[in-house]
Amino acid sequence: MAGRPADDNGLTQGLVEPDLRKMVDISGVGLFETAPDGHFRYVNDQLARILGYADRAALLASGRTASSFYVDPRDQARVRAAVDAVGRVEGAVYAVWHADGRQIWVREHGTALRDERGAITGYVGSISDVNELIETQLRLVQAETDYRRIFERVTEGIYRSSLDGRQLRSNPALNRLNGYETEAEHLAGVKDIATEWYVDPGRRAEFQRLLARDGCVEDFESEIFAHKSRRRLWISENAYLVRDADGAPLFYEGTVRDITDRKQAEQSLRSALDEAERANRAKTAFMASVSHELRTPLNAILGFSDLILNHPPRELTMDTVRDYVGDIRDSGRHLLALINDILDLARIEAGARILEPEPLDAAEALDDAIATMRPLCREKAMTVRVAPLADLRLFADRRALYQCLLNVLSNAVKFSRPGQEIAIRGDRGDGLGRIIVADRGEGMPPELIARIGEPFLMDENRGPSSIPGTGLGLAITRSLLEQMGGHLAIASTIGEGTTVTLAVPESRPG
Repeated sequence: MAGRPADDNGLTQGLVEPDLRKMVDISGVGLFETAPDGHFRYVNDQLARILGYADRAALLASGRTASSFYVDPRDQARVRAAVDAVGRVEGAVYAVWHADGRQIWVREHGTALRDERGAITGYVGSISDVNELIETQLRLVQAETDYRRIFERVTEGIYRSSLDGRQLRSNPALNRLNGYETEAEHLAGVKDIATEWYVDPGRRAEFQRLLARDGCVEDFESEIFAHKSRRRLWISENAYLVRDADGAPLFYEGTVRDITDRKQAEQSLRSALDEAERANRAKTAFMASVSHELRTPLNAILGFSDLILNHPPRELTMDTVRDYVGDIRDSGRHLLALINDILDLARIEAGARILEPEPLDAAEALDDAIATMRPLCREKAMTVRVAPLADLRLFADRRALYQCLLNVLSNAVKFSRPGQEIAIRGDRGDGLGRIIVADRGEGMPPELIARIGEPFLMDENRGPSSIPGTGLGLAITRSLLEQMGGHLAIASTIGEGTTVTLAVPESRPG
């Protein structure tokens, strides 16, 4: 701001004619002339009003120099350097102090005045009020900064996708969810969201249908493939359809939240509830079976007792009494065996039966069980063929192993036809010794094998057997083997027979 001395009206002597002076006074642009040291030689009313003064007289009376209005001295240096270097500055934007203490933004066009020797004698120029424009721009920059910070740091995925299934924008959280390092890599890697993202391709069509109908979706849950890794995840989407001013659809925008952990927890809860319901049904079935199995021998005992008590004495021979007592004894033994099995299974399942594993000779343990079953084998004219067990040693509880072998051999005899053979052999592997018992009996269907070991499990399709059973034997066998660190395996074919494998550690575990 430079020029010549001002007169009483604040106008440079001889600078303008009356009509030009009027144009300057009503101009919407602030005009100035300053000396080289920044003192004002001339200002118009508009510049005074921009800077917060009533008119040019008030501004000049304040005694302030141009330098005092700069908020940042570096702006003054920048403007002065430009003018000194090329003789002018155009469109310099900077902040100045308003008379009320506020900062406002202005734009300056300035030129240096020089004498005939080229020395600077002052500055002239114009000042425009651009405060509203600059503040709007600053608000936009701040809004963009805020948006960018949220977009990049939020833990939920944010996206924009085209109507035909292309990815248009994605934030870092969504990039990571899909296995990509950058947005550019993500956008290049996605060609069709419907077929590449959703496990069920029809899910995208449902997504689009709801958006077309409602304009938005909330908590839209889907199972997806992470694009790059192809890892299966569950997500929840909130999205809306963006339209132009005429209502035509443009694209989709929304957020994605990984809910895999929640879905897995829900599945675990459902499984636990299903298991609880199954256990409750099993308990009910177990109690019904126990009641039935207990009532059968009890009814026999009571029935034969009543026959003895109510039979006319003169018609009751000793042979008849002996037959009835024999039936009562057999029913009592069956009842006692049943109760013992139930108590034994309960102790095993509760961990109350303490096993004492020790090194055992497999052949010796097997001989004891075969000796017990020999009378029943002779009764059915069956043979037991034992292949050499190759010095197989087992680390097991003697009594528990005997009970397991006896249960398996009993079933093999029970469900084989007279005259058939039971084959027994040994095997080892993976630190386990195995005794394998194969019969050529009725066999079992696959659905029954899958439930082997459940108490009172019976095949309803079997014909009547010469030896009654409760299904407790295999349940006890399975539990005992597992308690000793082994397992029970069964393979069977209807009409061809059943092979049962008892696996027990060969040495002390650990």
